[in-house]
Amino acid sequence: MNKLKNVQGIIFDMDGTLIDSMPMWENIASEYLKIKGFTPEENLGAILKKMSLRQGTEYVIDTYCIKETTEKIIEGINKLVIEKYEKELPAKEGVVELIRRLAEKKVAMCVATASDYEVAKLCLERIGVFNYLKGVYTCDHIGAGKDEPAIFEHALRELGTQKENTYVFEDSLHALETAKNAGFKVVGVYDEASGDEEERIRQRSDFYITTMAELL
Repeated sequence: MNKLKNVQGIIFDMDGTLIDSMPMWENIASEYLKIKGFTPEENLGAILKKMSLRQGTEYVIDTYCIKETTEKIIEGINKLVIEKYEKELPAKEGVVELIRRLAEKKVAMCVATASDYEVAKLCLERIGVFNYLKGVYTCDHIGAGKDEPAIFEHALRELGTQKENTYVFEDSLHALETAKNAGFKVVGVYDEASGDEEERIRQRSDFYITTMAELL
């Protein structure tokens, strides 16, 4: 943990940073289609990657001629997602041990996520880190995405730490750049889903890690 100089607080992203959930998001539409008796195209995840959930659902309805409403399909996908967060999705390597050690050193920690609060809480409780966190803050609650610094500034106020001694851990370029431009120290975290942005993430990070285990 020597890289985290004078650390007082840490703001963790969740998906792709603490939780290995990105493969689930890439495959969830295919899994839903299989449950419904359809054979999904091999590159469906890549097609849907840059679409919103609603846009992706409408694409699936049109492509596979599904006789269900957009809302019904979204409801079915959300049920699958909640079950995976609650029961299946694993912590990334070194995450649990790192958070425990940081807690021993009295470092204030929280999560800032685009995911739903209840879903995030279920998952973080299951992997055993929720009680070490000062809070879980969501983009929905703040009313702004991670293309704006509002969620990071809110998390900082809740932590009560100095910005220059507070690190933001992110696996996605746009969120990392938002935090960096807002004056936070940023730690880039490798995730396969952001592999095409890895070099730019490295360049923008104060330092970059492939796993949390590197900090132990």
